[in-house]
Amino acid sequence: MKKILAIAIFSCMLIALQAQPLTSPKGTDTDSWQKDRYPTVFLIGDDSRAFESLSRRYNTPLINACEDDIETAFYKWKDMMIALENFSKSEGYDIRGIKMWIKIFWAADGSVEHIAYFLKPHSRNVSTEELSAFFKNFMATYKLPIDVERSFSHYGSVSFPTYYQITQP
Repeated sequence: MKKILAIAIFSCMLIALQAQPLTSPKGTDTDSWQKDRYPTVFLIGDDSRAFESLSRRYNTPLINACEDDIETAFYKWKDMMIALENFSKSEGYDIRGIKMWIKIFWAADGSVEHIAYFLKPHSRNVSTEELSAFFKNFMATYKLPIDVERSFSHYGSVSFPTYYQITQP
């Protein structure tokens, strides 16, 4: 019995040593540590651990950040898609024909912290390295017009061009 107990305790200690920390390292800013821990832009299938961890951390959906108003949430999402299209035109990067599943991770102030995406099978063939670089440049310039108490996210499907008209509720 003592032998089994000793093996169980030893196994738990080994597991604990291999576990990753759930908190930031001592003396570091928690938000910047979490933000820097995972790629800023990545393909969903290439880094599933980052996708799952970020999804747990940014667990408030966009609709909840918009006080459960579906119309407001839709207009916020539409605003970002229009901004992406306009940015692509200003940068000379053609996003027409790109179809993807995308998850955006926002900070509480509306700034984009992470983008995870996966190109659909019928998407135009594009370099994921170039698309990721485009998203990184976009993130540096865009801020969703919202101010909430906690970070949030949205997972959706998008095809470009979007054909949205700029309208507000």
